[in-house]
Amino acid sequence: MLSGHCDLDENNCLLDFSSTFETIFNRSSKPQIRGGFSIDNMALLTIYHALDPILRKKAKPVKNIDGELADLTQDMIETMYDAPGVGLAANQIGLPASFFVIDLGIEKEKRDPRVIINPTMVLSGEMEDGEEGCLSIPDVFAHVKRYSLVELKGYDLNQNEIRIEADGFLSRAIQHEMEHLNGSLFWDNLGVAKRDILKRKFKKKLRDK
Repeated sequence: MLSGHCDLDENNCLLDFSSTFETIFNRSSKPQIRGGFSIDNMALLTIYHALDPILRKKAKPVKNIDGELADLTQDMIETMYDAPGVGLAANQIGLPASFFVIDLGIEKEKRDPRVIINPTMVLSGEMEDGEEGCLSIPDVFAHVKRYSLVELKGYDLNQNEIRIEADGFLSRAIQHEMEHLNGSLFWDNLGVAKRDILKRKFKKKLRDK
């Protein structure tokens, strides 16, 4: 179901989580734990900001779903809620791999965190305008037009195929996370002038930290 093999230097390589993170991602370490802090054996991970090149890398499909990936996604869920946010993509924690976590209960009273691996989506409906922010661009918000309906397909941690139909804010959140996996950010949907204003605002925020 999630099989295949290719060399690590090929553009469409499948990422094998049974190997070390250093080999897979050509990075010096695993995702950084924020200040060494953890809650109930779950680590809070560092969220990379929008100007880091990792946010512009297109995610590669995951080959193997194993315990290491399961542990990592639980840390991502904890990090997402702590931020706080409703979704977090792998490249936001420094890994160009095709998966994200999202709270399907964002328009309900109860949390419903899910892991979506190797996702694809089909968009439909009308274009709707709504305000968005991003955990990689904190305190920066803008109105973005998105399709009103989305059909999301992918795999869960048990390697079962999943299918989710969404509208409203959940549809917007799914499209936002899928953009991350394609190496895009929500402000890429804006006009040049508006985008440049937000970038200058964010760069100033980083300088003032």
